[in-house]
Amino acid sequence: MKNKYFLPLSILFFIILLGFFCYARAETYQKNDVVSFLDENINLFKPIFIGNNTPDLQANIASSVLLNEDKKIILYEKNLEEKTAIASLTKLMTAVVVMDNYPLDSEILVDEQMLNAWGTSGGLTLGEHVLIKDLLYIMLIESSNDAAECLASKLNRDNFMILMNEKAKKLKMRSTHFVNPSGLDEDNGTYNTSSAKDLTILASEIINNYPIIASILSKKEFTVVSEEGIRHHLTTTNNLLKEIPYETWGKTGYTEIANGCLILMTKTPLNDTIINIIINSNDRFGEMKNLTNWTLESFSY
Repeated sequence: MKNKYFLPLSILFFIILLGFFCYARAETYQKNDVVSFLDENINLFKPIFIGNNTPDLQANIASSVLLNEDKKIILYEKNLEEKTAIASLTKLMTAVVVMDNYPLDSEILVDEQMLNAWGTSGGLTLGEHVLIKDLLYIMLIESSNDAAECLASKLNRDNFMILMNEKAKKLKMRSTHFVNPSGLDEDNGTYNTSSAKDLTILASEIINNYPIIASILSKKEFTVVSEEGIRHHLTTTNNLLKEIPYETWGKTGYTEIANGCLILMTKTPLNDTIINIIINSNDRFGEMKNLTNWTLESFSY
C-alpha cells in the first residue's frame, strides 16, 4: 500500500515545487529594471534560445532586450551599463520633453541663434515659422541639430536642459546626463552621456507613452511646410528602415567621441518589441543588421 501511493505523491510534490519555483522567478523578474535570463533554466521561460552562437560585434557597447509584458529580458549584452557618449540618440529625450511641455500645434519663429548648431540637416531658414510638431519630424527623421535647438529655445534652453535631466532622473536613468538637446560634443570637452541600459529604459517609455515619436521615426521620408510655404523634404538617416522587412523604427547618432550609434526597435512574431542598441561602432548599420537578424533567428518566441 505504501508503494502504491509513493509515485503519485512524489509527482504531486514535484509539480508543487516546480510551481513555487516558477512563481519565485516571475516575482524576481518584476522587481528588476532589466533582467538577464541567459544563465537561467531557459526551458521554463520564453523566449527559448535555439541558436548556436552569439553575434561577433566590434562595437564597444551593444545590447538586445525583449519587452515582454512588464519585463525586460536581455537577449544579448556587451557593456550594458557602461557610461558613454550617445551623440544624437539624445534627441529621443529631447522629443519626450517637448511632448511633455509644448502644444504640438504652436509655432516657433526660427532666429539666428537657433541656427548656430553644427550641421544643416532639415534646411531651416532664418525668419520662417514652423509648427512644433513639424520640428519634431525634422529633428527625428533627419537628425537636425538646428531643430533640436529651436525646440529647446522655445522654453528657454537652460530650463529645457533642466527638464531633460529631471526626466532622466524620474525614469531612473542613473548613467545619463545631458548638456545640450542635440547630442553634439561641446567645445569645452563635455558631451551627453548615457548607457545601453538607460537607453532601453527611455525606449520603453516612448513605446508605452509617446507613440507619436515611434511613428515619426518609422518614416523613410516626409515633407513639412512652414507658414511661409517653405517645403522641407525629409529623408531618414536610418538606412535600415529600407533594408529590414519588419515593423521597425529607431534613431541614429554620430560624433567623434561617440562614434557610430544606433537604436532600433523591431517586433517578434508574437508582437513583442525588441530594443537593439549599438554604440561606438565603425559599422553601426552592418552590426545592427547582424544583431537584429540574430535576435529574430536564434530564439523561439
